[in-house]
Amino acid sequence: MSQGNKIQDDLVKIGVVDPERVREYFPRVRDREDVGVMKCEESGVIFLSRSDHMHMNHYEEMSDLEYWGKGSREQSLETTLEDDTRRAMQFADEIAGKYWVDIGTGLGGVLDIAGGNAKKVGAVEPQIHARKCLTDLGYDVRGSIAELDDNSVDVFTLFHVLEHFIDPIEELKKVYEKLKPGGKVIIEVPHARDFLLSFLDLESFKKFTFWSEHLILHTRESIEKLLQFVGFKDVVVDGFQRYRFANHLHWLAREKPGGHIKWNDLSTDALDKAYAEMLVDKDYSDTLVAVGVKG
Repeated sequence: MSQGNKIQDDLVKIGVVDPERVREYFPRVRDREDVGVMKCEESGVIFLSRSDHMHMNHYEEMSDLEYWGKGSREQSLETTLEDDTRRAMQFADEIAGKYWVDIGTGLGGVLDIAGGNAKKVGAVEPQIHARKCLTDLGYDVRGSIAELDDNSVDVFTLFHVLEHFIDPIEELKKVYEKLKPGGKVIIEVPHARDFLLSFLDLESFKKFTFWSEHLILHTRESIEKLLQFVGFKDVVVDGFQRYRFANHLHWLAREKPGGHIKWNDLSTDALDKAYAEMLVDKDYSDTLVAVGVKG
């Protein structure tokens, strides 16, 4: 076993990572000097050099809405509106008429937009202040997956949440237990083969994107094997591109984020659609979406 690295141990356990092929990929994450970034040269999976620096109370004890850097829920939701709206549309058919629970819902922007499409809406959010905010709005929000009833949920969603789990196998086992037979889990995660990393190999992007809270960047194969290991059937993994062409152009020219906003006038629907399709086709998308079914 690797000392202090539950993530690597689990990747070895499910047959994704060969510990003999693990090398340092980047010396540190953006917010901590004592946490490095590793990569398995065989599988391409990227993960942090340790996981013992993270604990659930890191999220539980955050004050007010500091995680989103804004003073109010309304202001904070402005930063997630594009993704919340896109997800509500992208997965509308999956949650229509179902009991849907969003894990790691944050301030619940996606609940506001998509909730009316579901038969029943719930959420899991460990941050106490965010949870209270949503409870005050009338949402049924639990502090952990374990608080939900077994065999009760039709659909779980985890939007950029799985990479935060300190023990993803155990958390996904809880998800499996809470799902009804035939129920689905939908997981959106950042991709280890992101074009800016795997093709352009941008140092500036590495300095920006690697973060102590993101314990792993999955490949298609690693997230598929993880879900299958837990017991999910009919697992399907698709690529998806969140950030537009202008974002990548800005990274190349300025070595900074935010190009999709600063250079928005360079974007057209046709250009961005064609660019995203190319990246997905070549397995260079920035995001993966995995769906698994409880047998």
